[in-house]
Amino acid sequence: MEKVRARNNGKKSEKTIMFQKMYNHFLHVAPKYRELRTTDLGPILFITNKLQDLPSIRAADIGCGAGRYGLKLVEHLGEKCYLYCIDNNIAMLKQLKTHFTNHNIVNFIPIRSDSHKIPIQTDSLDCVMTLNAIHHFSLPHFLKEASRVLKNNGRLFIYTRLRDQNARTIWGMHFPDFHKREKRLYELDHLKSMFEKDPNLNLDSIKIFEHHRVFPLERLIEQARNHHYSTFKLYGKKQFLEAMHKFERNILRHYEDLDRITWKEENTLLVVKNIQDDYFSA
Repeated sequence: MEKVRARNNGKKSEKTIMFQKMYNHFLHVAPKYRELRTTDLGPILFITNKLQDLPSIRAADIGCGAGRYGLKLVEHLGEKCYLYCIDNNIAMLKQLKTHFTNHNIVNFIPIRSDSHKIPIQTDSLDCVMTLNAIHHFSLPHFLKEASRVLKNNGRLFIYTRLRDQNARTIWGMHFPDFHKREKRLYELDHLKSMFEKDPNLNLDSIKIFEHHRVFPLERLIEQARNHHYSTFKLYGKKQFLEAMHKFERNILRHYEDLDRITWKEENTLLVVKNIQDDYFSA
């Protein structure tokens, strides 16, 4: 029994260390996060198209970060959308508030909270979305909370990169051990199996987005050095520097025009409907 307890405490400690590492990472990158990352409009256009016929929309962006995608959602849906912007990182929420205010957006509220404890009333939301964030969540707890806060027929939108998609990025192909170290991402079958465990959550559709990237090597180096992906925090300092040198050599070996390094990325958008059993029995 003592050995089991010790192992459990060890696992808990590892999770705590990882949580603190990621929290500190986002504290550090928050002021420049929007400039470092690429914001793809495609998933937001898809989501707004699904929601635009509703007369009013109450939505939540979970793991909203600095508000890159949330701002686009509110801009496209207009005043009929009220957005709860939820993240556990205070520095990210500060950046979000400034970003929204600078764009004259007032129909939002930033909330500091974890994904597994959404401080919103049960059966009150038309939409819950999370973009490039579920690998930071406890997925079973997040899905349970999303199911709770969504109205009947409300939609959950999960935009993420799958493990195999990550391996085909410029980083997965040429940055040493990038896709091997990033074990937090999911495979599609695993995500499907998670929805099957909740009787209210029904996978409605899956859409693959392809993004054709064209970046100069200088920009890629800037992104990596500033840890635009939290994956880079999974390297030790010496490991990261060695990997950076190898990455540059790999790019030089595979590309002739260093001002136009091109590749294709893929992301997956899952659309999930919340269909509550009690509505059928009523």
